[in-house]
Order: sequence, then structure tokens, then C-alpha cells
Amino acid sequence: MTTPDDDKPYREQRVAPPGDLAWHRDGGFLVATGTCPVCGHRTDKSLVDIVPGTVTKGLPWGRKKPQANRDRTVDCECRITHREADERNGCGACWTVRLPEEGAL
Repeated sequence: MTTPDDDKPYREQRVAPPGDLAWHRDGGFLVATGTCPVCGHRTDKSLVDIVPGTVTKGLPWGRKKPQANRDRTVDCECRITHREADERNGCGACWTVRLPEEGAL
């Protein structure tokens, strides 16, 4: 587990997702919660789980349901203002997550 580092400078970088990644629903949003693997702070990211192109428009016959891309990018959104962050939240780290399957939560 990473120890929180308030003094870590802001730096944009792609990293592996947190080992303690968890999902829950809050209203109409899916929320990814975990500990940022770079700065060690808790981060929560609200994501809309409607995949573009999967909502039916018009008459549905003769159409195949599009293959849903369930991957999303999550940025560290810890509430610490890291050095060199210029009023941005988080430490600059981001990672890719896969949305849980429909009905899983």
C-alpha cells in the first residue's frame, strides 16, 4: 500500500489501476473508488455508465446492437493540491478501468 504523499509534484502519467479499486452507485452514476497508486490518496471518480451508441434511436429492427466499449480513463482526483498542479486536483496520474457489466451492481 502506498503511503500518502502530499508533497508529490503534479505530473501527468498513465499507471496501473489501484489494487483496492471498488465500485458503487450514487444516483445515476457509477463511482470508482480507490487509492491512487502514485500519491497514495483516496480518489473517487463518478462515471456515466451509458455507452455511446447503445441507446436506441428510432426504429430498432434490422440493427445489430453495437459492441460496447466499457473501458474508461480515471484521473487521480484526490483533494490535495500537489506542487506544480496550477489549481488542478490530483497528482496527474491516470489509469484505465473497465466498467462493471450491466446488472453487476
